[in-house]
Amino acid sequence: MTTSGTGGLDAVLIFAVVVASVALMLVWLKSRRVFGEFPLSAALLWLMVAVPSILQALLIPGLLEMFRRDPALIRDGQWWRILTSVLVQDGGVAGTVTNLVTLAVVAPPAFRLWGAARGWALFLLGQLLFGLLTTAVFPSTGAGNSGATLALAAAAAGIGVLVRPRMPEIVLTAVIVVGGATLVTVDDAHGFAVLSGALLGAALVTLFPPHSIDARRAGESLRPSAL
Repeated sequence: MTTSGTGGLDAVLIFAVVVASVALMLVWLKSRRVFGEFPLSAALLWLMVAVPSILQALLIPGLLEMFRRDPALIRDGQWWRILTSVLVQDGGVAGTVTNLVTLAVVAPPAFRLWGAARGWALFLLGQLLFGLLTTAVFPSTGAGNSGATLALAAAAAGIGVLVRPRMPEIVLTAVIVVGGATLVTVDDAHGFAVLSGALLGAALVTLFPPHSIDARRAGESLRPSAL
C-alpha cells in the first residue's frame, strides 16, 4: 500500500476530500455564526511544519534522512520518527509545496471550528495513527504531513454524531467518507488517514465538544448523556 500516491485517481480523490472537508467546516462555522480573527494556532502549526520542510527542500537535505519514518529504525528504538516525519517531506519541491499549501488551506477553518487544543490534538493524533499504520501494518519509509493534514480536515465529518446534519452537510460528509474508503480500495494509505480523522472527530465532538458546535440547531441534543 502506497503512502505517496500514484497520481491520477489518488490525486483526484485526495483533492475531493480536501475540498469537501474545507467546505464542510465552513458550513458548520457559518451555521453557528462563528467568526473571528485568524487563529494564531493555525499559523504556528503551519510554521512548525513549513520551516523544517523548506530548509530540507532547499538547504539541508540531510534533514529528511534524520527525521523521516523508517520502520527498521523505529523497531530499533527510534520511535520519535513516527512523529518527526511530519516535519520533512519526501515528495521533492512539488510535494513540499502541495503539502504546505494544503495545510495552509485546512488549518485555519479547522482551528476556528475546533479550537486550538482540539486542533493540535487532531493533527498530532492523526500523525501518530498514520505513522503507526505505515510502520507496523503497511511498512514503508517516508515523510510528509499529508496524513496528519487529511485527518485534521476529515475530522469535520464526525460532527454529525452530535448535531443532526442538514442536506449540505450530509452530502459533504458522504464525499469525505466515500473518498477515504475509495482511497483504501486503490491501495492508498491516505484513505486510512481520512477515515481515522472522521472517527477522531466523532470521538472528540462527543467527549469534548467545542464551543462552536451547538446541538440546539437540531432541536435536540444527541449527546449520549441525553439519550
